[in-house]
Amino acid sequence: MKAMYLANYFVAGCVAFSLLGWIASLHPMAMRAVLLLLAATVIVWGLSWLLDYSLSKLLKISVADLQALLISGLAMLLIGLGVFLCT
Repeated sequence: MKAMYLANYFVAGCVAFSLLGWIASLHPMAMRAVLLLLAATVIVWGLSWLLDYSLSKLLKISVADLQALLISGLAMLLIGLGVFLCT
């Protein structure tokens, strides 16, 4: 059951990043806003990798679960960037 929920979040994340890519292709100002959001996401993602042990204690999950979420977040980002580059 837990895997099904994670798969749903993964698909929703892929759709969200694809939507952001589509919005960025509409207008130059939207491109800047999406790039700023993307930069903030990458910074938070990188800090999560650096602080994974303390962050896992704060979120009360195991380090392996946190790393799995971070890897799936990277996959969502890459799929969204792929859609953005193809449009």
